[in-house]
Amino acid sequence: MLKHLYLNAPLAQGAHLAFPEALQARLHRVLRLNEGAEVALFNGAQGLWRAKISDPKARTAEVLEQLQPQPTVSGATLVLGLPKREAWEAALRQATELGVAAIQPLTTQYSQRDKFNAARAEGLLIEAAEQCERLTLPTLAAPQSLTGWIKTLSTPCAWAYERGGSSPSSASQVLIGPEGGFSPAEVAVLQAHSCIKPFSLGPTILRTDTAVVAALVATQL
Repeated sequence: MLKHLYLNAPLAQGAHLAFPEALQARLHRVLRLNEGAEVALFNGAQGLWRAKISDPKARTAEVLEQLQPQPTVSGATLVLGLPKREAWEAALRQATELGVAAIQPLTTQYSQRDKFNAARAEGLLIEAAEQCERLTLPTLAAPQSLTGWIKTLSTPCAWAYERGGSSPSSASQVLIGPEGGFSPAEVAVLQAHSCIKPFSLGPTILRTDTAVVAALVATQL
């Protein structure tokens, strides 16, 4: 099996592409792939391509042929109250592996106020996509306030609510709160919205990253 690698560059048969420095180092020092080794490249838009490394230090590659066309983007949007860094990074990886189309972080009363590192988050999405061999990257939106997000909500949203609700059903968006959940005032606003349907993940209180997996599996099957 060829190693799947994300490369933010146009892919076409016969193209000669330069790898960015971080990927050069990874190919040469970590993966130990040298001249003549083959990899599978994707850019999130043009499918999967077989390429041959054409430099002994993995600086460039020649694109040989397309292995798979680009799949249609599908999957739900994960709407997540920003948790602590460890849970946030785990949620990014797990949501990518489970096929979400987009991720919308929310700032809420109980969410973490750490600086949002978009570059690191994108790197984690790329790593997860390479590992699970999906050919698309989830769209990562800038953090939005819960109030602002609710004002624009017009499609069904399944809300994983720790205090009960109906059985889960498929929805275009899946909402999960931060550590500590939503505040009483936020819960009241969510319960009043006609597009938001609460459902239970069981009798125990789950970590945020665990809830992400459980909710996505429950609503997308």
